[in-house]
Amino acid sequence: MPTRLPPAARATTALFALIVLAGCAPTPAHEAAASRAGAEAAADVAAPPKQLLAEVRRVLESPPLSLGVESEDRGTLVTGWKRFQGDWHIGRHWQDRTRYRVEVIPDWDDPAGHARLRVTAETEQRAAEGQRWDREPRVPRPKRAQDTLRQILEQLPKT
Repeated sequence: MPTRLPPAARATTALFALIVLAGCAPTPAHEAAASRAGAEAAADVAAPPKQLLAEVRRVLESPPLSLGVESEDRGTLVTGWKRFQGDWHIGRHWQDRTRYRVEVIPDWDDPAGHARLRVTAETEQRAAEGQRWDREPRVPRPKRAQDTLRQILEQLPKT
């Protein structure tokens, strides 16, 4: 014969469940702060822009990044998608995928010898396999852009 919980125990259990479920959603303050944080990273590089672009393409397509380049247009490379484990929502991790827009921008004072390298992460989410990917601008991934920029800089030839 099943035993029933006393009313105080039921109330405590319900309160605990509410606290746990409330933890699944980010607070409005957290979402606002995340939306202000850009999903980009940049660095100045002492190399001619065209040479830098060729080197960056080589780095993106080779291990450990192995992202591939889907498009190239006037100093801008767009990589293929890379999958990540996403945020915890409603009892499971959502799926994330990120691609990177890598821009080589000639330096204003020395356009033949220096360039600025900027990496922007574009992330999409979905709850489960088979669902449509949704772009989620409120969830920037600045660390992904910073890590990718760091890996690119580490693999560039030293001048």
